[in-house]
Amino acid sequence: MKPYNLLTAKAFIFDLDGTLLDSMPVWDRVYSAPFKQYDIDVPEGYLIKVNHMSLDDCVKYTLENTPLSCDGETLLAIWRSYCEKAYFEEIPLKDGARELLDFLHSKGIKLAIATALPYYLFLPCLKRLGIYQLFDYFVSTDDVSHGKDSPEVYLKAAEKLGLQPSDCTVAEDSHIGIASAKTAGFVTLGVYDKASEKYSGYVKENSDYYVENLREVIDIFKNRG
Repeated sequence: MKPYNLLTAKAFIFDLDGTLLDSMPVWDRVYSAPFKQYDIDVPEGYLIKVNHMSLDDCVKYTLENTPLSCDGETLLAIWRSYCEKAYFEEIPLKDGARELLDFLHSKGIKLAIATALPYYLFLPCLKRLGIYQLFDYFVSTDDVSHGKDSPEVYLKAAEKLGLQPSDCTVAEDSHIGIASAKTAGFVTLGVYDKASEKYSGYVKENSDYYVENLREVIDIFKNRG
């Protein structure tokens, strides 16, 4: 644990699904939908693998590694029909997310998003939830060459912020995101999410900080600052 790193962070880079947004169950339904439509079992480990990819990478991975025989456009159409309504109308913030964002913003700490979501989905969602204006920059894996199994999306966010990785805290619920961010020298904040509970032990062990609820980050600042 390195409390001085978190307390002196110049920026927080947030994942969205499972970290700020209570959305992971939606994506399990989205990515399972084509398999159900074609009466095929969802391959073991598939949902964990694709949940942190861009949609384009998901299409490629799914067509190359599963029994689905439909084309990429059909896959995207099925996925979009399930997820657009959820992001535009339904998905809420996770408990404590708004309080933490307001707190960090009030302290002058820069805020950025690093997500595997496409812009057309997450920007309207953030505006609907009333938090869009709190962020300085947004980065999607659509902007870079790799998914979150590479630190590229976090490095791009740090670049936009004009900061070094060591000046930034990356908040992630996934073991894939935490591992990538650590390799690039970011301070890591693991966030519990029920959908990724299977990997919560890894996230907790490999994060510089770990919280069950985002309000706990405010407590860290108030109790140690």
